[in-house]
Parts: sequence; C-alpha cells; structure tokens
Amino acid sequence: MLNKEQPPVPPTTLPHEKLTPIEFNQRVSRLLLVCIEGLCKLVPQKEYLYDTLNDLGRVIKKAVQQKPITGIAREIEDYFIRLALENKFRETKKDVMKQIVFDLMGTIQEFAAHSSQFDSELENAIQELESTDNLGDLIKAKEKIVGTLGSLRKRSSTLKTELEDHRKTTEILTQQLEKTEAVALVDSLTNALNRNAYNLKIGQMVRDYERFKEPFALMVVDIDHFKNFNDQYGHKAGDKVLHSVAGNIQRALRTSDLVFRYGGEEFVVLINKISLENANRLGEKIRQQVEKDYYLGPDNKTLKVTVSVGVTCSREGDNEVSLFDRADQAMYEAKRKGRNLVQSQL
Repeated sequence: MLNKEQPPVPPTTLPHEKLTPIEFNQRVSRLLLVCIEGLCKLVPQKEYLYDTLNDLGRVIKKAVQQKPITGIAREIEDYFIRLALENKFRETKKDVMKQIVFDLMGTIQEFAAHSSQFDSELENAIQELESTDNLGDLIKAKEKIVGTLGSLRKRSSTLKTELEDHRKTTEILTQQLEKTEAVALVDSLTNALNRNAYNLKIGQMVRDYERFKEPFALMVVDIDHFKNFNDQYGHKAGDKVLHSVAGNIQRALRTSDLVFRYGGEEFVVLINKISLENANRLGEKIRQQVEKDYYLGPDNKTLKVTVSVGVTCSREGDNEVSLFDRADQAMYEAKRKGRNLVQSQL
C-alpha cells in the first residue's frame, strides 16, 4: 500500500505502452539524434564541436530505424528549428543596420571629396582675380567664383536631401527592429519565419540589390484547395498540412534561403544570388517534394496535397511591393492553368 504522503513514481512509458528493450533503445536513440541535429543547427560549422556532433549523429543515424518524428521528439526538433531561425535573423538585423551606416558614410565621403575640389577651384579663382587688372578677366574670374559657390550650394542641398532620406530610413528601420524585438519572428505552427520577419528581410534585400546588383528571387507558394482540408477534415488536419508543407519547402532549400509564412496557406521564399532559370528549377523541386509527400488526416486517411508556385527575380527599379506583386501574379496564373504548377514572371 502506498504511503499517502509520498506521490507515486511516474511510469517511464505511457500506461498503454509496453516497450521491448530494443524498442526502448530505438526511441532513446531517436531522441538523442534529434537533440544532436538540433545542436548542429546552433553551433558554427567552423567550431570543433560541430564536427564532433556531426560525426556522432551519423553513427547514431545508421543504428536508428527511419520513422516519422512524433511526440516529444517532434517538440524538441521544433524547438531547435525556432531557436536556429531566431539566431539567424538576429544577424539579419545587424546586417540591415550596418548597411544604413555604410550608405551614410559613403554620402559623407563623397561630399568631402567634392568640398576639397571646390576649395581648390575657389583658391585658383581668387588667385586669378588678384593677379589681373583687365576688366574682362575680372568679370570672368568673378563669374567663375559665383559658379563654384553655386555648385557648392547645390551639392550642399543634395547632401541635405540625402541625409534626410537616411534619417527617415533609419527611423523606419528602428521602428521595425523595435517591433520585431517585441514580437515573435517565427510562426509557431509551421516553424517558418512570420510576416514581421519578412517585412524586415525584404527591405534589406531590395537595398542590397540597389547597392551590389546581385540578383535574388522571390517565390510565392500557395497550397491548392486548402479550404477543402479545413472543411472536410477539420482544422487539425489543416494545421498538419501547413506544418508539413513548410517542412518540405525548407528541405528543398539551401541553409541560406528563407521561408516565411506570409498569411493563411501562403508562403514566401527568398533566395539570394540566383537566376530566374535556377529559381524556376527550385520552384519545381518544391512542387514535386510537396506532391510526393503524404499527409494523414482523420482515421489515418492519406491526403493528397499540391502547391502552386509563382517565381520572379529582382530587377532595376524594384521595390518590396512590385517584386511581391509579380510573384503573386505568377502564382495566380499557375492556379488558372490548373494548379500544381510553377509559373514565372520577369
């Protein structure tokens, strides 16, 4: 009989579970593997610990049965994914602020160079004025000085405008940074970055393109007939589909590429340093990966899921709105053509 003052010891497994030693070892090994893979997302690749963890993970993976990650293992994996995304995005915030500072320094250096040139021109004009008695030459020297001063005033006005633009940009950026510090950057349902994170990142990428002219792609991925999943199978099934589609998109990308849940069943992907042709190939890879995966609805019924993908690349004169609109229009074109397609727009 149990002592009432002592709580019963919790069981090591759920009441309905009876695990053999082999099953228990497999379960513990899968949990350990999830933890190791999660740590590898957080440790810099140049660190010695990264190689050690990676080697250990490969050894365990060979001994573990490949099964879908569920239960506490899924919760641990989701935790590490969110933590890695948040860490990565902190670097993005620093990059954005650094870019603003570099732009400001460039403006000031340019003005300083012009000021030095103006000083030299004024000094020469004054020397000419002092060394001549001819009325015509005096008038020419005077006009030269007036012209130089006018150019300096014009340049000063331009500098004032540029500095004001920098001030406004910095003010907007500061507000965005404060906002993203106050709210989560990761969508808890899908483990994709959220709309707040997208708004910050797309602004940085557009500014980087204006400065360095390195092309990047924006992709809109929308789940086909998503409303049907919610209506027929309930919102829990819809949530599973969202989570699985986000995972499939992420697995098709490089570690440097980013996935955002833009809203509802719509995702946005941002891919650095890529041509439209290669972005189309990547969109097709995502489409195929989603289509070949399986999704379990109520009573373990297999659900077929497809996506429509719109792709575009950055071009001269783009802003955040024009870039997204092109990809969004391409995605709706894929819908009109029958769904489960990739369409691009220049």
